[in-house]
Amino acid sequence: MESRIKILREKRGLIQEILAAEIGITQQMLSRYEKDVTIIKVDVLKRLAAYFNVTTDYILGVSDIKRDLSRQITINETLDEYYDLIEVYKKLDTFDQELVWAFLQIIRT
Repeated sequence: MESRIKILREKRGLIQEILAAEIGITQQMLSRYEKDVTIIKVDVLKRLAAYFNVTTDYILGVSDIKRDLSRQITINETLDEYYDLIEVYKKLDTFDQELVWAFLQIIRT
C-alpha cells in the first residue's frame, strides 16, 4: 500500500525536501516514513496531520476519514459567514484583488 504521507505530499505538488523542512525533519527521515522503514514519531505525526489538515488516524491508515467532522462543520460555518465577501472579491479585477490583499497584510501585522 502506498504511504498516505506520500499521497498527501504529491497531491500538494511538494518534493520531500520542502515538506521535510516545513515540518522540521530531514528529507531522509521523511523518505523512511514514506517507505514505512521507520516508525513515525508522535510529534512528527501530529505536525503532518496539522500541515495537511487531516487526522492522525488517516495518515496511519487506521481510518479513511480525512478530517474530524466537528472541525469540518466549523470550517463550513466559517465559509458560510464569509461567502458573500469571497464572491465580491472574486469579481474584482486583478489590480483590485492585489490592493485588497495588500490592505489585509497591513492590517494583519
